[in-house]
Amino acid sequence: MAKREDCSPSLVRTLCEKAGFALTAEQAAELAGYLDLLMRWNRMMNLVGARHWRDALDELILDSFHLNAFLRKNILPDLPPEPVTWDLGSGAGLPGIPLRMVWNDGSYWMVESRDKRTIFLSTVLARHPLKDTHVFRGRAEQFMEGKKADLIVSRAFMPWKDMLSFVSGHLTENGRVVFLTREELRPDDDLPWTLTAVAPYQAGNATRYFCAFRERRD
Repeated sequence: MAKREDCSPSLVRTLCEKAGFALTAEQAAELAGYLDLLMRWNRMMNLVGARHWRDALDELILDSFHLNAFLRKNILPDLPPEPVTWDLGSGAGLPGIPLRMVWNDGSYWMVESRDKRTIFLSTVLARHPLKDTHVFRGRAEQFMEGKKADLIVSRAFMPWKDMLSFVSGHLTENGRVVFLTREELRPDDDLPWTLTAVAPYQAGNATRYFCAFRERRD
């Protein structure tokens, strides 16, 4: 297994290319810097389950690059050119930070209530600034009050049906909620939401899914 100090921009770029994602030299440097910070902080606090940066790349980072492709194909054509995006319960900045390295349209808000995690996120952005990408320290209810988003992304903020109820009324007319899940979501007929897109993708040996919902307004 490669040593942690082997997390260089050139190696990160090569591994991403092998996985099918071409990065610029600048993007590779940003990603290597983020991975290095993630592993350093992970030894002091439990940010992610991965204990080696290669595992974090394979199990967590590549999700963000798959998400970028999913959004561009299935979601962004229906949204304004500069969408407002909320990442609720962003934790260690996944999927948000790697996503913003390859897609930086509009504004992106990482909302996190746990102080240590918001300090980590702010540290990452201080060292590797990402266009119009922000950290909100506090509860999601407080952040959302009086606001609407064009896009909301969620990895594991709360059970998906609870999440849809939680954000109801906080989306613009064509707004979407996108979940990163380990299984395909199948909504009930009486759920006041429409499943607009589902896409499986491979993460190592596992199949994961993106599932997008739009709130019905009839």
